[in-house]
Amino acid sequence: MSLRSLAATALVGTCLLLSLTACAPADAPAFTDVRTQTEDAVTEIVAALPKGSTYTPAGDATSTPCSSGTGGVTGPRGTSFATVQGEAILPDTADAASVIADLPTALGEGWAVEPVGIDVALATARLNRAGSGVSVDVTERAGTGAAALEILAVSRCGRVD
Repeated sequence: MSLRSLAATALVGTCLLLSLTACAPADAPAFTDVRTQTEDAVTEIVAALPKGSTYTPAGDATSTPCSSGTGGVTGPRGTSFATVQGEAILPDTADAASVIADLPTALGEGWAVEPVGIDVALATARLNRAGSGVSVDVTERAGTGAAALEILAVSRCGRVD
């Protein structure tokens, strides 16, 4: 092997190694941290709902590998995102569409409204908690009965240790 060929092989190997380590899971926050951030975001949303609202989680936070492509979220192997979901029943006097419209103001400056990305007939808002990468969809529950909101929060990718 010539010196030039050896140098080219070393250069390609170095570039490959650098590109693989640039996305290494070590750069991601710990999954336990992103799960806590996601749970905290839901807690903030629920606290901003009208007095008398009751929130029921749909089980514990779930973990989905970021490399699965689920929900359009991708990330390096060894990382997962946390999903927290539940339902908030609103007091009898509350209108779900109005509560959702007022939610960004009630939450304050630490939150941003994002585009939902699809048109739905129900009132919905996608909110992002600043600095955490947590995205929360709040959607009016369809059907009869008490006014209710479906809450779905998804974190950024977190390193699974």
